Amino acid sequence: MLKKSKIENKGLDQIVNLCNEIRLFNFDVRCGNVSHFELLTIASVVAAQKPHVLLEIGTFDGNTTLQMALNAPDNAIVHTLDLSSEVISLAQPILEVDLKFLRDTQKKQRKYQKTSCKKKVNQHIGDSVAYDFNAFCKEGFIDFAFIDGGHSYECVRSDTENVMKILAPNAIVMWHDFTPDFHGVFTYLNEISSRYPLIQITGTNLVYYKKQ
Repeated sequence: MLKKSKIENKGLDQIVNLCNEIRLFNFDVRCGNVSHFELLTIASVVAAQKPHVLLEIGTFDGNTTLQMALNAPDNAIVHTLDLSSEVISLAQPILEVDLKFLRDTQKKQRKYQKTSCKKKVNQHIGDSVAYDFNAFCKEGFIDFAFIDGGHSYECVRSDTENVMKILAPNAIVMWHDFTPDFHGVFTYLNEISSRYPLIQITGTNLVYYKKQ
């Protein structure tokens, strides 16, 4: 198991212009969500990037989905993909920690659903490992992607490889749970850091990449 990261650390202010207006709404966090500072970080990156086509892998209760939609331009579309809670079989085995959040009953009402941002969000249901990622490109290639789905090595590799194929020029990708506690995510991102200029944002478990 890798214990030391090969990925460079940088503060949020070294990555984005923090002068942009940030909007957060109904952003209380619970187990399964990103932290408050991670939400602020994602919102800051979206506000600075102004992406028109966004993709999230791993909707959970829609908290991050909502904050992404709030900070994207008015004409943006946020595609978000999640497994059905009644899923029987998957292309790759699911980790116990992911199964717990998959069966979470509180996420039946996603946070974005009773807001004005609902019109920006396109909810997809399916297994990301077997999903046709071209479904996310009807409005154009992806300008911003947030990968926070299955945490196994196989899942994060599959999600990343599929996302990399549909990125627009200057697109940004962010991953969550870059920590030795999530061995698959930690190992895979360290491996690809020799090919991609990845940055871990200080004070978070987020990794950032901007397509050159």
